[in-house]
Amino acid sequence: MKAKLYLTFQQIGADLFAAGLASATSGNYSVREGEGLWITRSGAQKAHLTPEDVMFLPLLPDPKRDQGASVERVIHRAIYQQTDATAVVHAHPRHAIALSFHLEAIVPIDLEGRYYFDKIPVLTPKTASGTPEVAEAVAEALRENIACVVRGHGAFIKGTEEALEKSLLQAYSLMTSLEEACEVLFLERLWRGAGV
Repeated sequence: MKAKLYLTFQQIGADLFAAGLASATSGNYSVREGEGLWITRSGAQKAHLTPEDVMFLPLLPDPKRDQGASVERVIHRAIYQQTDATAVVHAHPRHAIALSFHLEAIVPIDLEGRYYFDKIPVLTPKTASGTPEVAEAVAEALRENIACVVRGHGAFIKGTEEALEKSLLQAYSLMTSLEEACEVLFLERLWRGAGV
């Protein structure tokens, strides 16, 4: 892995944790490179990533090489195989998750949120994490959208820039905008007594 890309992985992990978008070892992110992808290791402390915490996997499952990689690798692979994504960030933004229990789609009401997202689909697969069913649902949603939320689990956002570092930063930036839009919507609904 190139040093610049590794430093971007480190930065994203530290920023996700500092922004409260993921707990110490939760969330995962990746970039597609050639016929494979770089992805964070399962259980890695995202705010303190080491070079060993980022793994290169082929686009197709490989039981031997997959050992230790994020359990969400099946979702990342499906996204790369079915969409124009060059990077994927998965995190657990609190307000987005809370809204996901009550909405079929999140439609931002704030200016920045509307600038980036027409709507954010809320997906309700029978399983919530690391399964082919979730992978197919997320990949299908990200063919037409830049972001989606899996009910009760978290958000997946794609980056589409050609330069991998820029694409990863793009996906992270969109994750912060998604959570800000969800927080504004949550607070506005709470203020007018609509519940969430």
